[in-house]
Amino acid sequence: MAHATFLRSLRPTGIRPSIWRPHRHVHSSQFQPFVPPSPSSLGRPKEAKTYKRTIKWLRRIIYVSLATGVAYGIDSQFYASSLTRTARTFSLGILVALDYKINFRPHPPLASSIGAVHARNAERLSDLLRHNGGLYLKIGQAIAMQSAILPPEFQAMFSRMFDDAPQNDWKDIEKVIREDFGKSPEEVFGISFTGAPDKGVMERKARASASVAQIHWARLQDGTEVAIKIQKREIVQQLAWDLWAFK
Repeated sequence: MAHATFLRSLRPTGIRPSIWRPHRHVHSSQFQPFVPPSPSSLGRPKEAKTYKRTIKWLRRIIYVSLATGVAYGIDSQFYASSLTRTARTFSLGILVALDYKINFRPHPPLASSIGAVHARNAERLSDLLRHNGGLYLKIGQAIAMQSAILPPEFQAMFSRMFDDAPQNDWKDIEKVIREDFGKSPEEVFGISFTGAPDKGVMERKARASASVAQIHWARLQDGTEVAIKIQKREIVQQLAWDLWAFK
């Protein structure tokens, strides 16, 4: 009984519970139907964008890319990459000239020192001569004979011109032999690549490669060891073009 009396005393008195009621908002304005704007209020009509300039430049880029690809394919297949080699040479010449124009000063803005400028341009020139081969390697060898007048970085680069030429693949060497003799290497030199006991042997990989030819080791049928010097297949076309380009 005392417990019930205590709970009744804890019940709040004099507080009436409130009930929330939504308020209604009444608009006094009348309903107006949608009226489309008049043509005069819209201004002058504008022509839809057709992006003619963008389409024109994209078309030009596609045409130039296709023409460049076709020219590169014809040049590499029929002219031994003569045009590509010439374009590579002149573009590198412009790059080297700009590099020295900007950085050949006591404190180069784009290099740590003058020696660094010499080193990177010597490496660029070395890569160019090796990739172009032929007459370019001959020019590099001629400059190497007088390289004492050049910076040390160029001297170290030109010293590799005598024995660091790229090699031709065996399929190109075999074509040269067939074009010159009308026979296969096996028939010309009496060799065999299958290990026949009564035939000589020949290495497909050259032991040395220079600007216009490369050396292959062989052992003939009688046991004589010989060095066979074979001219690179592309030299004839490249040499004529290079001489004309540098007139």
